[in-house]
Amino acid sequence: MDYVITKDTTVTKAIIAEGINQEIGLSKEDSSAIIDDILDEIKIGLVKDGIVKIASFGTFLVKKKKERPGNIPKTPQKVMIQARNIVSFRPSKVIKKLINE
Repeated sequence: MDYVITKDTTVTKAIIAEGINQEIGLSKEDSSAIIDDILDEIKIGLVKDGIVKIASFGTFLVKKKKERPGNIPKTPQKVMIQARNIVSFRPSKVIKKLINE
């Protein structure tokens, strides 16, 4: 799959399914189902363990953010932003090397 990504390009599940269809020959429906299964496993891993490592790609990690003060734009009003969990991504050395070539 050769992609030329620009700043306005979003890679969707449909685009990935089309690439799998062209490369391997699976139907678009089967390709889409595989993508959904992979994404579901990532979600389950994040909820269950808080971390998902994919070799030669990177690590998805759940981080806790503390409650903090914030501002409402265009007003002087102050609010407290509630504590929450976020997902961060750390690319592998392989990905870092590819994007910096």
